Amino acid sequence: MSTTSPLALTLHVWPSQWGLSSIEPSSLAAVFYLQLAVPGRFVIRECTNPDLSPTGQLPYLTHGHHIVAPAASIFKYVAALAPASLPHAHNAEQLFSADLDVMLSSVERARRTAWCAHVESTLGDLLAHAFYSLPANYAGVTQPAFASFYSAPLRYYVPQRIRKLYHARLEANGLWNLPGEEIEDKEAERRAFGSKEKPTEKDPKKIFKSAFERERVLEKARDAFDLYTRLLGDNQYFFYDRPTTLDAVLAAHILLLTTPSFPDPLLSSLVSSSYTTLIAHAHRVLAAAHPPAAVPPPSISARDLLPYPSVLWASITSRTEKTAEEKEFDKMRWRWIGLALLSTIVYSALWGPRIQIKSVDELEANEVIEDEEDDDADEEEDPPAS
Repeated sequence: MSTTSPLALTLHVWPSQWGLSSIEPSSLAAVFYLQLAVPGRFVIRECTNPDLSPTGQLPYLTHGHHIVAPAASIFKYVAALAPASLPHAHNAEQLFSADLDVMLSSVERARRTAWCAHVESTLGDLLAHAFYSLPANYAGVTQPAFASFYSAPLRYYVPQRIRKLYHARLEANGLWNLPGEEIEDKEAERRAFGSKEKPTEKDPKKIFKSAFERERVLEKARDAFDLYTRLLGDNQYFFYDRPTTLDAVLAAHILLLTTPSFPDPLLSSLVSSSYTTLIAHAHRVLAAAHPPAAVPPPSISARDLLPYPSVLWASITSRTEKTAEEKEFDKMRWRWIGLALLSTIVYSALWGPRIQIKSVDELEANEVIEDEEDDDADEEEDPPAS
């Protein structure tokens, strides 16, 4: 859709990265769901400010006066829409239902909901571990990706703020790589201050602890991937011959886990080598969805911190033809500014403070006269002694 009407479905998601529609799994799953359920009848808008969402998290959906979040609520809202209430899409088939899971029975819907929650919890933790916990991945992939979404000075602290949001969640699940982070911070601090790197011997205890933690993460990942592989079996999708909500949610996590080029491919190499069925399923969902291009978020620069000059600069550099209403508004605005300046000048001339220019000799003469008057006043106040 090229234009956005007030009643259009608008999905606000984290920006795209690595050829995917979003850098975040819930946002990517929402894009897949809407494109599979209501193809061509919604608009994707990239967003970098989660505070705009009613839940403080992306994605969120706007439809007229309705604002829906998080992703699970978006799925329910879209599923309840009547096809006649949706805008017409060019070169698209007529919808018979906006519910992606319309063919599922009540028992199958319950299984779908349970498995979606399992994917978001288990794979969500593993994906966050790969993005935020492993120091090499955060420094080489996650931090540069999020920093590219913002301008200075936001790019210097927002990625770290996002990382801290996942700290408590991953630490509670035993997926926060704290020793590696401490080593990385000390090395970065040493390089920043220009000190020479001292040759240090590798501690066998730390090596053993790191290997044990990595194997524990791999064991947890194998348990989850084995479950999804058995659930999928030899089928193309989890239910019948068409993708459902579960397919969209799982595909979003698998694609974000395998598409980026991680410096530490702990989990991505595991999926690529042992779970090719899940990768093929994720790319099958991606091909079926064909997500539309997203509208990038407006860029923020230092000039935008000054409201009026930025507006003036935009009006100067803009080459679009203004409407008659906009031209009339500009005339009224400049008339009001001129009237305000004229009123200020007239008021200052009639009732404002008087400005007198005096030479240095006149100022010294006035001071001498004032001193003599003060001496005369002091003599009159002090009576002569009897």
